[in-house]
Amino acid sequence: MYNSKQKTMKKIATSLLCSLFVALAFTSCLPEGEETELSSSVALLSFSIEDLKTKHTITLESGKDSTYTTIMKASLIPFTIDQERGLVYNTDSIAYGTDVTHVIPNISADGYVYYYKGEEKVGYNKGDTIDFTHPVRFSILSHDNLFSRDYLISINKHQVDPKKTTWTLIEGCSFPTQLYVEQRSIIKGDQVFVLGKGNDGHYYTTSTSITDGAEWSAAIPWSGITEGVDCSSIVLFDDIFYLLAENTLYCSENGIDWSNISTNTPLSCLIPSITAEGSSVWSISDGLFVTSNDMTTWQDYGQPVGSSIDKVAGSFSQPLHTNKAIYRTLFVGSSPLSTDTCAQVWSKLSTEDKWVEVKPVGTNVFGCPNLENLAVINYHDKLYAFGGNSLGNRHVPIEAFSACFESRDNGVTWKVRNHVFSLSEHFAGRDETFSTVVDDSNRVWVIWSTSGEVWQGIWSGIE
Repeated sequence: MYNSKQKTMKKIATSLLCSLFVALAFTSCLPEGEETELSSSVALLSFSIEDLKTKHTITLESGKDSTYTTIMKASLIPFTIDQERGLVYNTDSIAYGTDVTHVIPNISADGYVYYYKGEEKVGYNKGDTIDFTHPVRFSILSHDNLFSRDYLISINKHQVDPKKTTWTLIEGCSFPTQLYVEQRSIIKGDQVFVLGKGNDGHYYTTSTSITDGAEWSAAIPWSGITEGVDCSSIVLFDDIFYLLAENTLYCSENGIDWSNISTNTPLSCLIPSITAEGSSVWSISDGLFVTSNDMTTWQDYGQPVGSSIDKVAGSFSQPLHTNKAIYRTLFVGSSPLSTDTCAQVWSKLSTEDKWVEVKPVGTNVFGCPNLENLAVINYHDKLYAFGGNSLGNRHVPIEAFSACFESRDNGVTWKVRNHVFSLSEHFAGRDETFSTVVDDSNRVWVIWSTSGEVWQGIWSGIE
């Protein structure tokens, strides 16, 4: 008889023999020369995605929105695999409006692939549809189940519609609010200057770096002028500030110390002009256009203006796209008459002898609206007009800063378009003095006097 120790040894020997027979049988079934080995290496080797759908919204000529969808060749998007930090991402963001909620990834890995749906760990299968609205955590498990590596995979896309204007309020702004009644913004060099009339009746100048906008210099009172300044006439010509005070011309290098310039005629309005032959300034004297190359001697151009112009809301001079040798100078003048429904728009080519008043023709009644404190900017080669309440309008009254009117045809027609340059919703209804200017980085500055707020807006110009 076996004792208990002998019985135990016999069971162990039997188990070992059975395991050996199974292993031999399995090995005999493998093709000759092949062996199996469970690896401890683990890594994500490649990552790509299948095509995606992108939704686009455009504004038709009728003013209505239209939406259409395109297919993006997302398989061509390169993804960076940062093995050291465990990050996978596309450097160039994909288009705004692209659907990343149903993404089919293609993954190659050394190991078993899993990903997380919330806290749940799910095995990855080719053809799985995954929501990449937010980064997704993937886990690669080695074939021997001993090691694993985690990766955070992101599909970066533009979060802001590049076809819409993004407005930013500059925090901690020290803009001096005593510039309260009238003001004008001018860019000179690397500085943004604001010149204007304070609520105490005196005139001041302040400035900030074009790369800042938060820190403004103290408002410095002017010397050389005490009253009667037309702040809308302030322009920069040949790097010198010029303005009109009671039809008299003044100049200043710093926007603070002003000197009277003797001219041969009283002036109203200043309109800088650039041509292939050089620069000059246009003005209006006794209802006639006059021009000067030196700001001292003014020549009568012999053409009557024929329209009531109170202030110049914006003036621009640039070469034509079709012929760089020909320049167009254009200005928009607001009317002092509350019965005028439209501002005055004038245009002149350097090859033409006469200024032409741009008027809507035929059944087209979309002229530039006559608004309180009207401002007109040239942005992405289009004109945009905005301002306070309408002074009589073509259709219905316009609330202050509730709409921005665009002209694509050099001031002939002006229409509101929802998916192009637009004003911030924070501007609507404001009854406040402001000024605006566009810098070389395509940022639109809107500076509010009473609140001291400084906003910057940018639009890609893509449509």
